[in-house]
Amino acid sequence: MSAFNTAARLRTLARKTTDQLPDDLADLILEEASQAVRDELGQQVDRVVDDVWISGPGRGRVLLLPQLPVTDVASVELDNDPLTAASYSWSMAGVLKRSGCDWPDEPGLVVVTYTHGYAPDQIPETIRSVTLQVAARFALNPDQVTQLSIGDYSRSWASSGEGRTGRAELTEWERRRLAPYRAR
Repeated sequence: MSAFNTAARLRTLARKTTDQLPDDLADLILEEASQAVRDELGQQVDRVVDDVWISGPGRGRVLLLPQLPVTDVASVELDNDPLTAASYSWSMAGVLKRSGCDWPDEPGLVVVTYTHGYAPDQIPETIRSVTLQVAARFALNPDQVTQLSIGDYSRSWASSGEGRTGRAELTEWERRRLAPYRAR
């Protein structure tokens, strides 16, 4: 899976030079921050083509596909028989609706092959922005320093609750920003 941002943007936000934050380190930090965002969302986010999902118990005429946004449904099989596209409809919100009858109650009878997620150039700016903020915190404080004192000068940083300094953790504000993209 790819990072949701670039080393150049991270260096700009963190006010670091390439010597201070080389590409390999910046890329690693961005990958960790991107994974933290994926974990928070409960979504892969990156585009996945022809992913296969096997149903749980039926819910009337509606099944909810787990990964969003849905960009294509290649096939739907019911008890190993392919359904025609006219016998169901789908939405980007992951709603797979059966036309004219209910889905079976028994788990595992419906197999859906579908495409979901965002192409690299289509990842929403909110996701990119939060990822960059998380990465910048990590880049600016990799040793997780929470307090620094030199002579009569003292400075403290957040250490819990609002995103731990130096770790790829999200603040409550960042979580609220990501809420529209979170899995159901």
